[in-house]
Amino acid sequence: MKAKYFAYQLNKITQLLLDMTPAQRAQIQQRIQDYQPEITVNELIQPVFDTSAQCPHCNSLHFNKWGKSDSVQRYRCKTCTKTFNIKTNTPLARLHKCEIWTKYAECMVLKLTLRQAAKVCNINLKTAFLWRHRFLEAQSEQYNDKLSGIIEVDEFFLSYSEKGAKNLKGSRCARKRGGDLDKRKQGEQVAVLLSIDRSKHIIDGVLAADNAAEIKLHLSRHIIRDSVLCSDGAWAYVGVAQDTHCDHKRLISSENRVQDKIYHIQTVNGAIAHFKGWVDIKMRGVATKYLSHYLAWFRESYVKVDFQQLLVAAYR
Repeated sequence: MKAKYFAYQLNKITQLLLDMTPAQRAQIQQRIQDYQPEITVNELIQPVFDTSAQCPHCNSLHFNKWGKSDSVQRYRCKTCTKTFNIKTNTPLARLHKCEIWTKYAECMVLKLTLRQAAKVCNINLKTAFLWRHRFLEAQSEQYNDKLSGIIEVDEFFLSYSEKGAKNLKGSRCARKRGGDLDKRKQGEQVAVLLSIDRSKHIIDGVLAADNAAEIKLHLSRHIIRDSVLCSDGAWAYVGVAQDTHCDHKRLISSENRVQDKIYHIQTVNGAIAHFKGWVDIKMRGVATKYLSHYLAWFRESYVKVDFQQLLVAAYR
């Protein structure tokens, strides 16, 4: 189509769209989306690979294209002579049926259980479990989000769980989910830190111990200087505020849970209640070794990532 004719037609279409009602424009937009070809997983993650392309075996920047395998481009390193593709040595390596990963990622956005996701995608329950934790592995291992402005922080506790294990560690006895827990016994609970700012940036971490050193390790490096830190009366946060040069609002008394009408920890406490209800009720408890994965999943749902963003995050 010639440029002048295209410009004429574009102006004509634009005028027709302006004359339509919002409902009619929404219908046109949906019709265009229906005609757009669905993007494949390889097309989705190829640009991510291209931005920092290197050999996954030796980190060399010198490699050539080396044919294709099932339409997936392969490469050969000039340094170590090994071959690879864009998923080699990533959490998505050696996973099959990539044509339905997008559908499974949509199930994760909806926070479906394993059985629900397996039924929607017509896959085995073990495959659904494997995909869930591979998709969350990268996000659970490293993220560099920053907190600024008004920051709320608190820690909470979950029961230590070896759900799914055939043999329990040490001399532990099996405990029915939801059963009584001896909180005085060491190792029966796991401490988790959660912090949120008003821009919905979120930081979390599974603490090795509920002490000041662990809290500083997981929190201080993510806080931008001169922010406002809102916490309960725990002394660990006093040290964090001093290290990061933050104004510290300690909300101790039950009568003074809000200061100056804006400083409180109600947002983070609401998120904690949401997370605990989700893992305890809908997910029927989670194994402690996978707790960081579910925290990553919660972060992604909290900021409302779509299925494509979830897959890209899984690849990284």
